[in-house]
This record gives sequence, structure tokens and C-alpha cells, in this order.
Amino acid sequence: MAGYVLALDQGTTSSRAILYDDHARPIKMVQQPTVLKTPQAGFVEQDAQQIWQTQISCAHDVINQAGLLAIDVGSIAITNQRESIVMWDKLTGKPLAPAIIWQDRRTASYCQALAAKSLTDTPQGVTSSHDDQSNMASEVRRITGLRLDPYFSASKIAWLLEQNPKLSVRASKGEVAVGTIDSWLIYKLTGGEHVIDVTNACRTLLYDIHKLAWSEELCARFGIPMNILPKVLPSDGDFGKTKKGLFAKQIPIHAVLGDQQAALFGQGCLKAGMAKNTYGTGCFMLMNIGQQPLLSEHKLLTTIAWQRKSAPTRPDGLSFEQIVQSGKRMLQPPNREVTYALEGSVFMAGAIVQWLRDNLGMFQKSGEVEDLAKQVESSEEVVLLPAFTGLGAPYWRSDISASITGMSRGTTKAHIARAALEAVAYQTYDVLIAMQKDSPQPLTELRVDGGAANNDLLMQFQADLLGVPVLRPRDTEITAKGAALLAGIKTGLYDDATMHASWQVDRVFEPSMSADVREQHLNKWQRAISRALLPM
Repeated sequence: MAGYVLALDQGTTSSRAILYDDHARPIKMVQQPTVLKTPQAGFVEQDAQQIWQTQISCAHDVINQAGLLAIDVGSIAITNQRESIVMWDKLTGKPLAPAIIWQDRRTASYCQALAAKSLTDTPQGVTSSHDDQSNMASEVRRITGLRLDPYFSASKIAWLLEQNPKLSVRASKGEVAVGTIDSWLIYKLTGGEHVIDVTNACRTLLYDIHKLAWSEELCARFGIPMNILPKVLPSDGDFGKTKKGLFAKQIPIHAVLGDQQAALFGQGCLKAGMAKNTYGTGCFMLMNIGQQPLLSEHKLLTTIAWQRKSAPTRPDGLSFEQIVQSGKRMLQPPNREVTYALEGSVFMAGAIVQWLRDNLGMFQKSGEVEDLAKQVESSEEVVLLPAFTGLGAPYWRSDISASITGMSRGTTKAHIARAALEAVAYQTYDVLIAMQKDSPQPLTELRVDGGAANNDLLMQFQADLLGVPVLRPRDTEITAKGAALLAGIKTGLYDDATMHASWQVDRVFEPSMSADVREQHLNKWQRAISRALLPM
């Protein structure tokens, strides 16, 4: 068995490829930046071809730089930015429009109008079993576990079809394909497979997380033909093999997970009540809630964490794949077990630091923000409200703008830098409070990952606000590792012991702030939020 897993990690601002050995240790990583374009207010786009070209370039480079050959790679795992969509021509495989990124807010008014519609406004041929007082927003929440918000994919797809009537006609004829970034990469890797992983499908606003199928009702309401949607597969499904000539051999794609679900898996949060927070471009806290899709009562999201094969009970200890390969017969195939999670999505985390760097020119490298923030003992009364693309959980206000308040003549860029880091922690605190109200299990620790998790000042402030230890693993690039672990477990390359050993703590940040100081910080934040939420 080839002893390496190639993980492709396609993120919002870069494409990466990481090779993992037979002990799930990263041995080489290659990364290339991708360009975000904002052609007008609220629009956030990328070149879909650039996404593909940077990703495949990283894949080739990482194998070469590791001194390996394609025959050494046993499987490919994919993890990706979620909610972003690509629409392409089924015949030529060429993108028909720029990729619309999850941060895009162009459909805010569309979603608001749709949310107000009563279910009496039922599209022809669609029936509803719910009372007429129900509205579209509650129906979306019931079926998908999500909120009717431009963050998710459905309104982006609907917008593309509405803006281009010719495209809409072609879509109705089945000449168009659409998918999230994982779907786009799989199509390009395999030369034609139009599939999607369940953890990405459930972020589209079109997928029924109870029935585990595309919702005909929601597709009709958004005006999206179902024939343009990809086939949904489990997270460890059979996604096909790379097309001939792409590598020296055809490599199977064994696992696909949306980036936040991959991080939850990679952090070892396999039991209900375990939670992680990823500090990337945005900030995403997920808590494993087990195998029942509990709907949040506090404006969080319910999402599918993963769907995978349950291990068959056999005395010889063979995996399902090994049994199939050996030609042996099993009495009963494994079930497709679904694990659900509560999620709080914060739109701006590391992106705040990027804004300080690129727009205000406060420093040259993002890592310098910590030293700048440490130049002052406190942010004093300065609060940075990072609503550059609206506010996510638990507020869900797309109409709020970013602001910096509490400044005086003595305010310096160090105060603003410190306030920026604190804003990330404050938003995480808000999400956790909502999560604790929904979940019967109290949080006893928070596992963290992502680039900003390496910021000691931020992590200590986070522990102080939450009042629980914050655990940072040695490998904070946990997203790619999560997908790689799932692929390795599927093929038998890894087992539970490998997964346990692959997570090692680097540092534990214990809460040390007094209750009074903590309350002062939280009151300052809440005053800023309250001002922003006031009607204009």
C-alpha cells in the first residue's frame, strides 16, 4: 500500500497541498496565494480557473519537493472553503462566471425579501405541509439547519441564473453544472465527475439534513433546476480517480470535508460535547452534538459534521475496504453514520488583521500584529467592530457596518491593533454563550487551530473571556490533517491509535483574568454591539 496521503486544502486566500506519511505526520507543504476581487460593494469573487491552477500546481510541487513519485501516494483528501460556488459548462468544463465567495453579500436584499415571503406564495407544483403563517426563513431553518442568509450558496446560484437569462435557459436544458469548491476540484481532477461531499452540500441552503437529500421544495423556491446540482456522497465516499495524464498514476480521492468539519475531525472532537474554534479568515466554532440534528434556539447553525462508514464488527479486525479487496464476504455492510454539529460562524477574524496590514499599512506581515498590540497594556476604550461584511452568529445582521469607537487623542495604532485581536475573541465569546444555551453539555475546554491560533496574546485573552482552558495543538494546520486522517482511516493506512497520537498539545492557556476585569471587557464590547444594532 502506498504510504502517503495527499491533502488538498483550498482556502479563501490560498491553495495548499500537504503530504502526510503513514503516521499522519506532515512531511511537506506547498502553498500558493489566490486573488480575491471586489468589483463593487458587497461583491467578493475569485477566478475559478486560478483556484484550479494553483491547487493542481501545489499538488505536483509538493510531491516533487518531497522527493516522491505519484506511485507513492495512496489517496487524495480534499478540504475546502465552504459556501463559495462555481458554475461551469458541462461540455467544455469552462467556468461560466467568476466563483462567488462565501463572504459575498450581493444577495442580502434578495434574502431579506425571500425571508418575508409566506409559504402561501408556493411555487407551482410544490406543496407544503406547514401552516400558512410559516415563512421562508423558518422553512429553510427546519429543512437545512441554516439561516436564510447570503453567506450560503443558494442565493448566489439563484443570482447567477437571474442575472443571465441565457444561462438560465442553458441550465434548464441540463447544459450547466454548479457546485461548491470541492465539487469544482473533483470535476477537474477526475475529468468529469460531478459530485459533492455531504458536508459541503449541507451548506448550500438546498440540502435536507434530515432526509439526506436535495430538497425539491427549496430548489423550487430558489428557482434552481435540480439537474445542475451534483450527486451527494458521504465524506468518505468514492469520489473517483484522477484522470489519466494528470499524475504518473491515477490516484483515488478517498475523503472530502468542508474546512470547518475537517478541523473538527482533525482536532479529535469525535464525542458529543467536544468543540473546536478555527481562527482563519473567518472564525468558526463547531461543537459535536452526536447523531441527532438538534436545531439551535439561539441563532446558531446546525450542520452535518461528517458522514462515514461505521466500522464493521469482525474478529479479524479487517476494515470494510480490506474485506472487499480480499474478496471475503461480510454478512452486513457498514451503515453510513451521520454526525451533526452546532456551528457559530464569525465572518471576520484573521481578515481583520489583513485589513490593518493592507488597508491601513500598520505593519508589513500579519505576524507583526502581536508585537504591535503588546506595546500597550490595554486597548483602553477602543473597540473595533469588524462588521466589514455584516455580523455573523449570533446576530446575523448583514446591514451592519464596521466601526472603531472609543478613540481619544491618545489613541495609537497599538491600541487599534490590540482592539482588533480582542474583537476576534469577543465574537468567539458571543458564539460560545449561544452554544452553551443550546447544548446540554457544558464546555470544559476549547481546542483551537488556524493561523491566528499561533498568536499568544489572542489565545490568552480568549481563555480569560471564556473561563475555560484553550488548548493549542503542535500542528495548527489541522484542517488538511482532518481530511487526510479520514482518507487514511478509510484505506486502513491509519487507525484510532494513529488519530490519537497525531494530536499533541503545544500549549494550554489557562484563564487568569479576574472576574471584575473580565466583566469590564465584556461590558465594553456589548455597549459597542448595542450601538451598532440600533435602528438607523
